[in-house]
Amino acid sequence: MTLLDPQPPPPPNPWPKRILVALVLVLAVGSVLYWQFRYYGEEKQVEQFMDALVAGDYPHAYQLWKPSPSYRYQAFLEDWGEISTWGRIHSYKIVRVEESKSPLLRVPGPGGTGARTIELSGQSSGLVISVRINRRLQPERIWVERKDKSLSFPPF
Repeated sequence: MTLLDPQPPPPPNPWPKRILVALVLVLAVGSVLYWQFRYYGEEKQVEQFMDALVAGDYPHAYQLWKPSPSYRYQAFLEDWGEISTWGRIHSYKIVRVEESKSPLLRVPGPGGTGARTIELSGQSSGLVISVRINRRLQPERIWVERKDKSLSFPPF
């Protein structure tokens, strides 16, 4: 190297590229994790409820259902107990989780003729979780209210 040769340029700083790659990776992993676990609490509530039914612990299952005062324990046993359409529940599998984009309202038609469904604007307050009970082909749909994780039959 002589006196008239220019000095070589400094090597590029690798940190901006590393930070960008790390941010992209964190966003990608975070998005995947969010997508996989976005209904975790609601699914866990249904799992606990179904586990109580499989164990035959109907009082605990009734508590997990968080029923309204008008839904008595005897009515619950008719819907979920050994005298229900499934009989004793031995097995279950969660097959689908559906999020209703906007609430649906079923109203009678004009003059009392036929019912119609009206879609309301806004976000739904819960999820519908479909559960296959005792290996039956037709799954049962359970509504899970997001704010308090109470269970009920879907309103639609």
